[in-house]
Amino acid sequence: MNAPTLLDQNTAAELTADLTSFLSASAVEVDEAERRFASQDLFFEGTLPLAIVSPASPQEVSAIVTWCAENKVAICPRGGGMSYTEAFQPQGGRTVILDFSNLAAIREINAQDGNVTVEAGCTWATLDAELATHNMRARFWGPMSGGTATIGGSLSQGSVTFGSGEVGASANAVKSFEIVTGTGAILHTGSDGSEGTTPFNRNFGPDITGVFANDAGALGIKTAATLEIEPRPEMVNGLSFAFDDFGAMADMLREVRLRRLASEFLAMDADVARQNAGHPNLAQDIKAMWRIGRAAGSLVGAVNRMARVAFAGRRFLDGALFTAHFMVEARDADEMRSRLKAIKALAEGGREIVNTVPLATRSAPFPELPVTHPDGRRMLPIHGVMADSRIKAFHADYLALKAQYAARMEAVDVTVAEFFAGIAGAGTLYEPVFYWPDATFEYHDRRNPSYLDGVAQTYDANPAARDLVREMVAAMVTLMREHGGTHFQIGRLYPYADTREGEAGEVLRDLKARFDPASSLNPGALGL
Repeated sequence: MNAPTLLDQNTAAELTADLTSFLSASAVEVDEAERRFASQDLFFEGTLPLAIVSPASPQEVSAIVTWCAENKVAICPRGGGMSYTEAFQPQGGRTVILDFSNLAAIREINAQDGNVTVEAGCTWATLDAELATHNMRARFWGPMSGGTATIGGSLSQGSVTFGSGEVGASANAVKSFEIVTGTGAILHTGSDGSEGTTPFNRNFGPDITGVFANDAGALGIKTAATLEIEPRPEMVNGLSFAFDDFGAMADMLREVRLRRLASEFLAMDADVARQNAGHPNLAQDIKAMWRIGRAAGSLVGAVNRMARVAFAGRRFLDGALFTAHFMVEARDADEMRSRLKAIKALAEGGREIVNTVPLATRSAPFPELPVTHPDGRRMLPIHGVMADSRIKAFHADYLALKAQYAARMEAVDVTVAEFFAGIAGAGTLYEPVFYWPDATFEYHDRRNPSYLDGVAQTYDANPAARDLVREMVAAMVTLMREHGGTHFQIGRLYPYADTREGEAGEVLRDLKARFDPASSLNPGALGL
């Protein structure tokens, strides 16, 4: 564990006293356990920071940034803490972690102009619940971790899931950012940056909004964002298919994505799907089926849907190497039939199975997600976004790489599963997920949902497995790079700055120098 002596105690006391001189004492947290928790994610643990600072306004963020630049203190902005790429971990003790829990208001819902302005600390689930009272939602409406993940964190890291089949990644639905730069200046992007206008048009001149999307907080601190909103769909349904051939599944994901036929779609290794399904639990299954049935929109539809899911049970997981799942929205029954028919026609090489997964996913879109395997083993997902023309070759090389590690993985009980998701306008997200028995962080102990109490086991420290995971992650990220893969949630894990060619690298560094002249904003993120 990191010791508080990494920063001289007298210096630390002076700095925190200075912070509380212009912030309330409740906005500056120095408890060691809280600082340690805030510096951890699924896999990485940063240096113990000086303090956790929770501003309540953009002006307070500006004051903190200015103070940090003057006092040579680094700032690590932390959203919901759901990252796994060393995105917000302090790299030294002379650092504050910026927490956004006091900057989480929904400022304005403007249904007439089709946008909502929301502060960075608001979660996707909170925003979606409020928009639902207006029968609206954000066009991209969150990752699956949206019960905890914040809007500012997702837009800084880049995220996908709900809406990605039609909209793509999270930043595509942003109209404007409110940014505090490393100089303490407050910047508004898009049409909001001109006097007398509102944030209704991102594309008013050069796209300054895009500069700050997916920047890992290295170029500026997001205090608010204006997102595009739309009416909620009238109907939601889903389709699922089993595949024995990766190529056939990849082809279907591509064709559905190109035609924008599904609002979300994902796929997974079926062995892992069976493993993660766990043991049947009647009480939980009844609750899940009720949510699934209610989403049908009518009593007859609900009964039919629940009966089909109950009859199939967990047998939809049997007898396939991969399963693919499509969540489909429509304005009316005719459009729904047309979309479902079109998707089925694209399932060459696949066989339709019961649609439990898409129905369950949409009936409870922001579940309490475990941060370990349900049995308590540690887990670490990584990913690459692969172009359609290269994903099959990558998959073959990936399997060959994994085979090279098979004996060493077995020796320390490391397993790797594969998940996939379609991203409109980009390609397919290819996500290996590592599992291994190991001691947990305080992060895991706090974050794991209560329904795993008495189910998840505890394990002794397993440094050999952890070291192997690190080695394999590095090898897989290199392989993704060799096949032209890109990444969201770049943080400090994925290569970025050192891969920028020529002028692209110069422009990136020029932007860093312009917006963060003291280099205090999340140093090391993006490789800057």
